[in-house]
Amino acid sequence: MRLTREDRAMRVTEEMKRSLASDGAIAVRGLFTAEQLDRVRECFDYGIEHPSPMAKRVYAGTSDEHFNEYGNPENVDRYLPMIRELGLDDFVASLWDSENVWFLGEELFIKSGGRTGRSPWHQDTSYLPANGPHLLNIWISFERLPRKNALEIVRGSHLGTQYDGTSYTDPKDVTKPLWGEPNFPRLPDIEAERAADPGSWDVVSWDLEPGDALVFHSGTLHGGAPVTPDCPVRHTLVLRFFGDRLFYRPFPTSAPDFPHDIREFDDRSLTPGAPYRSPYFAQLR
Repeated sequence: MRLTREDRAMRVTEEMKRSLASDGAIAVRGLFTAEQLDRVRECFDYGIEHPSPMAKRVYAGTSDEHFNEYGNPENVDRYLPMIRELGLDDFVASLWDSENVWFLGEELFIKSGGRTGRSPWHQDTSYLPANGPHLLNIWISFERLPRKNALEIVRGSHLGTQYDGTSYTDPKDVTKPLWGEPNFPRLPDIEAERAADPGSWDVVSWDLEPGDALVFHSGTLHGGAPVTPDCPVRHTLVLRFFGDRLFYRPFPTSAPDFPHDIREFDDRSLTPGAPYRSPYFAQLR
């Protein structure tokens, strides 16, 4: 099932590279065959069955279940063979023209029913002591998703302001800061601004079929993907990667208001601006 170099060359076009670099997001149609998607689903199901202590499950056993796994280091050896079998390491390297690729980790979602709503707008780079062009997520849903139920992305936002993260600790205030001022500007209330003016933000999203994937820079503002009565269930696996052009940027010194320990990824022996390398992440090539 591994892609050949010829397959990869046909799949990654110059237009895809340009759009990913400028817009920060592309929809890749038919990235997986049905057989390959089944292989991806094996990893997803294993992750659900073997969660980390940090996994979050709300409304378990009901029609409104919400499960989120931020990544389980114990499961990495389940994902790496699948990534190599499907040629995702070469696919990502080709999108960037990067010699090396590292696996940053996975995230798993189950959403169902009507009580889970939208995921808050955020940039993943608020939670990582690094930034640069070679950083992306492959967002894979196993269900057909109309555009309104898919992830939304602010076009080009990976090239703009680095906002503070959301702390995810106050459901009434989805912009509550992770680090606090003066480290990063507070997240804008994008949904409130869109409600007042639908054109206030350049938001893009796509209809997705099983086998399609969203590929986007982790530093884009992204959020949404709610479930609704006409799209009541969503199972999603996110695979995250970085390449040669990712650069160390130390976390702020203030303590984050966040339920998980993210400081372990901040190696203060690195020089700011140096290529980001960490023993926590597996090198794929």
